[in-house]
Amino acid sequence: MIFEDFYKSTLLWLEEKLKSGNWLLTLTFWCVAVSIFLAFPPYTLLHEYIYQHSGVLDAWTFVHNQADNLLHPKEIGYGVFSRRNAVIYRWTLPFLSFITGHNIILIIFFQALLGIGNIYLIARYVYAQSNDKVTACLFALAFSNIFIGSWAFVDIHGYGDTFAYSFLLIAVLARSRALASVFLMMAFFTDERAVVAGGYVLLWWILRKAYETGDFRFKTLIKNAFLGKSQIIWMSWILYFALRYYIGKSYFPNHRYTYDWAPIMLKDLNRYGLGSSLWTVFEGMWLIIGAGVLALCLTRKYALLFVLGAGFTVLISTAVYVQDVDRALSYGFPFLLMGLFILSKEASLPVMRGILFVAAFICVFHPLLFTMGFNRIIWVEPFPVRLLMAADRVFDLNLFN
Repeated sequence: MIFEDFYKSTLLWLEEKLKSGNWLLTLTFWCVAVSIFLAFPPYTLLHEYIYQHSGVLDAWTFVHNQADNLLHPKEIGYGVFSRRNAVIYRWTLPFLSFITGHNIILIIFFQALLGIGNIYLIARYVYAQSNDKVTACLFALAFSNIFIGSWAFVDIHGYGDTFAYSFLLIAVLARSRALASVFLMMAFFTDERAVVAGGYVLLWWILRKAYETGDFRFKTLIKNAFLGKSQIIWMSWILYFALRYYIGKSYFPNHRYTYDWAPIMLKDLNRYGLGSSLWTVFEGMWLIIGAGVLALCLTRKYALLFVLGAGFTVLISTAVYVQDVDRALSYGFPFLLMGLFILSKEASLPVMRGILFVAAFICVFHPLLFTMGFNRIIWVEPFPVRLLMAADRVFDLNLFN
C-alpha cells in the first residue's frame, strides 16, 4: 500500500496547492523553475562567444550576417557554406537581430518568454480539455521537463526552434483562422521543419473534427483534411512555397544544397545516437502517445489510427535526415496534444491522472539528454552540478574536463 498512499497523498497535496485563484500562473512559475534547475542553460558558452569571441556559437554569426542584408548576406557563399544551406529562408532570428541591434542576450530573453508562454498555454489548454487542475499540472510539469520545454531556456546557440514551436502552438490553439494562418507562415520562415510540422497541425484538426462529428470513417477523415479549418494549412503551404520559389529565383539563383539527401542518423556512428534521441525527445510522455494508440485500438477507430500513424511515420522518417534529431522530433509535439485529447475522450479522469503521474515522474527525474549533431550526446547538467563545475574552475580541482 505504500505506493498507493504516496500516489494519493501527492494528488491531494497538488489539489490543495492548486486551489488559489492564480493557480495557472503559479503552476507555470514552478514548472519553469524546476525545468531550469534540473537542466541549467550553458551560459558560459554564451559569455565566451560574446566577450571572448570564441567560435563555438557560430550560428549567431550567420544570423548577424543575414540581419545586415537579408537577401544578400555577406560572407555566405550561396551554394558552398557547410551546414548553413537552409538559413537563407529562415528569417525570424535575423529579423530579431536587426530590430534589437544584434543584441543576442535580448533575443534569448524573448525566447525564454516564449518558452514560459508555451508552458502557460499548454497548462491552460489541458485544463480546458479535462476540467481538472491536477491533470493540467501533471501534463505541464512533464512538458516543461522534456526537450521542447527545456530548449527554450537551454538553447543559447542561435537555432531559434522555440520561436517555431511557439508559432505552431499558437496556430494549433487559435480559434481565428486569420491568426492561425499568420503564425503558420511565421513558423515556416523560422525553420523548414515547421513546414513539415504543418501536417501535424492538419492531423490535429482532423482528429478534433472526427470526435466533434462522431464520424471516424476513412473517407470522411480524408475529406476533412481538405475542408473547413484544414484549408488554412494548404493555403499556407502554397503561399510559403510560392514566396520561397520567388526569393530563390530572384536573389539566390545559384543556391544549391550540399546535403546528400541520405538519412544521416542511419549512418554508422550517427546511428548510435538515434535510439537515445527517440526516447529522450518525449521521455515519459511516450506513455501518453502509447495510451492514445491503445485507446484507438480498443475502440476500433482503426481508420483514425492509420491516418495519425502515417503522420507519425513522416515525423520519424524526416527527422533521421538531420544530425540534431531531437530538435526535429520535437516539432511533433502536436502528437502529445492528440494523445491527451484522445485520453480525455476515451478514458476516465482517474486513469488519465495515473498515466500523467507516471509520465511526469519520469520526465522530471530523467536527465535532459539530446543529440547535438556529430555523434555528440549532450547532458544538460542540473544547477548543483553547474556550481560544482564553477568551483572546479575556480579552485583548479580538475574534477571536470
